[in-house]
Amino acid sequence: MRPFARAACALLCLTMLGATLAPRRAVQYGPAPNNAQTATVKKYVDALRAQRYDAAFAMLTDDERKYYGDAASYRSVFAADGVVLRSATVAGARGDDRGRVYFVRERIAYVDHATDKLREVDATVPIGVLPEHGALHVKDPGKPYRAFASASTADASGLRVTVKKVDFFPDRIDVVVTFANLGDDVVTLLPYGKSVLRDDRGGVYRILATKNWTVTDKPLFEGVRLAPNAQYTGSLAFTASRLGGVKRSLTLTVAPALREGADAPFEVTVPIAPSI
Repeated sequence: MRPFARAACALLCLTMLGATLAPRRAVQYGPAPNNAQTATVKKYVDALRAQRYDAAFAMLTDDERKYYGDAASYRSVFAADGVVLRSATVAGARGDDRGRVYFVRERIAYVDHATDKLREVDATVPIGVLPEHGALHVKDPGKPYRAFASASTADASGLRVTVKKVDFFPDRIDVVVTFANLGDDVVTLLPYGKSVLRDDRGGVYRILATKNWTVTDKPLFEGVRLAPNAQYTGSLAFTASRLGGVKRSLTLTVAPALREGADAPFEVTVPIAPSI
């Protein structure tokens, strides 16, 4: 569940604040101090819980606000997964007055894109607090800078491909996809062969095939065999630099797929549109 598997961001926050973390050990932290830093992180998570994303965005550091571009893009990251922060408790902290990482225990409701059902998860999330321009600001890393949910679907040779979500990162675009076999024979998915993402401004984004399994979907990388009436939801990452604010229409082509008994592999092309 990649959108909420943010434990690795703790190391990023600690590095940012000049702290050290021994390898292969659990993150150690002490109690949160009763100070302005703690009040700031509580105010931030309170804004998230109330879905006051404009207020939360205003509390971010300069770099974080520049990363998202505007409050609408920041809000889209939560909206794309239907995120609702049910509760949040500060569990502890690490650092000093120059910068402190807080570890916040959150209960998060979100839409499971494989089933379109609402689910809940408990996670401990690291959030940094830094002094900047004479005030305290928040560093909350690990998210795409923009995202949107989708329900765009296309069929070919009995294979239905549905794009469920698109995440934009500075170096890639992640596309969450559901593959459903509507045919009578097994179909094999090999999307790391010739899949490509395109936009209407001439952009062509090639699939990112890396054995970093936090980015690459391992089953799809190795190939997925779908029995009749079976489906699989995974993600495909495409190499891309950061896109500007100009709107683009995206098209995903997934290839190759091979159905047992067929003469040749086939592809499926999905014009992607955000859900309304």
